[in-house]
Amino acid sequence: MNKTFVRNLTIAFLCFVPVWMFACKDVKFSEKENRNLASVPKLTWSSITGGRFMDDFETYLTDQFPLRNLCVSIKTAVLRGTGRRYINDVYIGKEGYLIAKESVADYNRVDRLTESINKFADNVKGVSVDFLLIPNTSLIYEDKLPYGAKSNEKEVISHINKTVSDKVNTIDVTDVLIAKKNEGLYYKTDHHWKTKAAYYTFRQYAAYKGITPVNYNFYDVTGSFQGTQSSNSGVYSTYETVTIGVPDNSIGTYTVEYVKEGKKTTSLFDDSKLKEKDKYQVFLGGNFAQVDITTTAGTGRNLMIIKDSYANCFIPLLTPYYDKITVIDPRYFYDDIYTLIEAYGISDVLFMYNVNSYVEDNSLEDILSKS
Repeated sequence: MNKTFVRNLTIAFLCFVPVWMFACKDVKFSEKENRNLASVPKLTWSSITGGRFMDDFETYLTDQFPLRNLCVSIKTAVLRGTGRRYINDVYIGKEGYLIAKESVADYNRVDRLTESINKFADNVKGVSVDFLLIPNTSLIYEDKLPYGAKSNEKEVISHINKTVSDKVNTIDVTDVLIAKKNEGLYYKTDHHWKTKAAYYTFRQYAAYKGITPVNYNFYDVTGSFQGTQSSNSGVYSTYETVTIGVPDNSIGTYTVEYVKEGKKTTSLFDDSKLKEKDKYQVFLGGNFAQVDITTTAGTGRNLMIIKDSYANCFIPLLTPYYDKITVIDPRYFYDDIYTLIEAYGISDVLFMYNVNSYVEDNSLEDILSKS
């Protein structure tokens, strides 16, 4: 009786799955995982003989499986129930922290990247070049990592800063952020830092550059953020608040141009992103090849920031101090950086990366190579 029941249940399930998949439309985007899902692969002779079709079809079945989100949540719950504290490169830490695994630094590769910055500083005469490497959650909140896990980022930061030439000004904010860590400087569910951490970093940057900071106002813009670490791990237990920082009396004092997109606006914040999964994109609307910010600061200084996404919540804090801020993301930028620096009369360049991004980078060296 039991064997018959199990057999019938199995047959019913195997019949149910293809019927469900045929009846339901494919889901193009997973809000929970924040990624595009696979669609039905095209059937061609080359894809069959090369074996690619079956691989792609297996991915399609996995992505479009009925009740997929529920299955992923059950899998995560089972893994956690067995004591697993490391799921899909995410540590399930203490007090709700979901902490990304640190990238392993290949020092030969990292040294080549740093040397390209050193050569860049040699090539841009009369330009102040600054280098700001931002520690990740794993270092600042190392005490939240599960038992047996540890951070090696201090050693990585120290090594990189030592290889930067004396023509590049290094700004180390690690100790500042560790001292303020009890204020909750990084998201628990995302790999980014919060605006508060960016503000403390800005204070350090301002002191180094001789900038007298204006007053700032901080506003909570959403309380329903679940970041990439939730998506990667399948743990969705915590909602977080995203806060923006705005200099006093800055409204209407700048314009923003997304150069490649041909779009202009008067805000560094994109409210429409608050309706999407990745609410961190409220800052600048996300990542773009080149964003030109023109202000009414009247300081006579023009800044270029060469950066990853950590800089996005930092940039709005800078508008009172530079006439023009040019934001470059090397992942999408293919023009001549040196021509741009000369054409824009750039006086200051800031390299701003988080440690994981820096040691994994494969774009920055290309744009810094002088043709």
